[in-house]
Amino acid sequence: MINKAEIDGNGNVVIQDSDNSEITINMNNPEEIRKFFIDFQQNLSSLPKTILELMENKNTNEIQIDSGANVYLSLNFLIAPGAVTGISFGVTITNLTKENRFFNAPFFKLSVPFEGNLDTFAMTDTINKVPFPKKLEYGEVVSEGYQIRATSREIYDKVIAIDKDATIQVITSTTIGEIYKSNEYKISQLLDNFKYAR
Repeated sequence: MINKAEIDGNGNVVIQDSDNSEITINMNNPEEIRKFFIDFQQNLSSLPKTILELMENKNTNEIQIDSGANVYLSLNFLIAPGAVTGISFGVTITNLTKENRFFNAPFFKLSVPFEGNLDTFAMTDTINKVPFPKKLEYGEVVSEGYQIRATSREIYDKVIAIDKDATIQVITSTTIGEIYKSNEYKISQLLDNFKYAR
C-alpha cells in the first residue's frame, strides 16, 4: 500500500510504502519506471494523477509497440422496454499492440480530490462481469459497464463544489507495466443525468 508519493527536487518520484520504507524512482531510467509498474500494479490507484502522468510520459517501451491501447470512457443509459432504468459508466479497452496483453481492472481517477487527498476509487457494481486481468489479442476489444448508484451523488457534488470543470477518467494497466488513460468526462455532464441513477 502506498502512503505518500511526491516528486523530489531532482525530478525523481519518491514513494513511501505502508511500512514507511521509501522507494525512489529515477524518471530518466525507463527500466526503473517499468519495474515499478510491474511490481506495484495493484497500488497504482493510490498515486496522484500528476505522478501517474509523469511516469506514463517517461515510460518508454523496450518492446516494439504500434500504438499501445485505446481506453474510452462514456456515460450510458440502461434502458428496459419503455423506461430508463439507470445510468452507467462504459469503459472500452482496445489492444492496439501487435502482441497479446493482459489488462488489469480499470480504476477511476477524479481531476480533484473529493476529500483530503482521495481522488481514486474502484467501481464494483459491474454489468458484464469481465474477469480481470483480461487477455486481449491485437485489435480485440473488451467493454465493461459500471452502474452508477444514486448514493454516490455526494462524492460528485463535493468535487463540483471544489472545481466546476472537474473531470473523471479511467486508468488501466497491463501485467507487464504499461499504463493507459481514457478521455476525461466532465462531472457536470454526469450530474445533468443523475436523475436516472438508481
